[in-house]
Amino acid sequence: MIIGNVRLSESGSSRRLLRKLGACLGLPVLSLSISCGLAPRAREAASVGYASRGYLAAGAALPEHGSGYVRGRPGDDTRWAAPLAKDALERAAAAVARALPGGAPLVVGDLSARTGGQHARHGSHRSGRDADLMFYVVDAAGRSVRGSGYYAFDQLGATSAHVPGGRLAALALFDDARNWALVRALIMDDEAPVTWIFCADGIKARLLSYAALTERDPRALVRAAYVLHQPTSGNPHRDHFHVRFACTARERALGCLDAGPIWPWQRLDHEKPERGGTDDDRTLVEALLSDRTDDPDGRR
Repeated sequence: MIIGNVRLSESGSSRRLLRKLGACLGLPVLSLSISCGLAPRAREAASVGYASRGYLAAGAALPEHGSGYVRGRPGDDTRWAAPLAKDALERAAAAVARALPGGAPLVVGDLSARTGGQHARHGSHRSGRDADLMFYVVDAAGRSVRGSGYYAFDQLGATSAHVPGGRLAALALFDDARNWALVRALIMDDEAPVTWIFCADGIKARLLSYAALTERDPRALVRAAYVLHQPTSGNPHRDHFHVRFACTARERALGCLDAGPIWPWQRLDHEKPERGGTDDDRTLVEALLSDRTDDPDGRR
């Protein structure tokens, strides 16, 4: 086993060292040993461990701004994510801008620190698979205005923001069209599967009601019904979406751990990871048999 440039034997002392490292990082020993055992010498991007107990290796930084989005904390170090998650956020913001041009950009809040780990403002956001996205909002005249974490909505979709100093900001309305377009872009992007989009129950009900009237693809409605979810404890998320991306097949091999469910449309990738070809049952059987010798009994 290699950690950095140090080779460890599978001795008891090595296992004790792994336990200490795992305790430090908040990771199970098995996860840490899998990650250390399979990680190539050249650093490979990987989200390791759970979203609330993990770290990020060779993550990608989300630029300050891009097509359809701006970062809400410019200059802050919590702008790192697993590359597939970062790319998915950029694709989703761009998709909303294309579908509904002329609006204010998506405001992207906290991702993870450069190497993940403990986050000063969150109990999660530790392994590059979490992202806070401010809701799209419109003013009383229906004009798209920049979103902010100061706006907290319910099923009625109207709010006034309490800004620092106690001042009450102007009335803002939940932008149903753009918020649904964002959710749709994320849940229909199979290159970076999403486990959860945390939001309050009232927000979920509002989005599903809007989608039921406007959405043409029934798969989007089914996925949204599964993925939109109010956390069972803590912040109900009335002021922003909290997106959590699932582990990819490669990340699972490197020690990524999912605490959430594997949704029905994600199970094929989960059970039969990509091997560079079509992974039907015949292909898998042939791949297994190809590892055997010419010995008819299959002995090695």
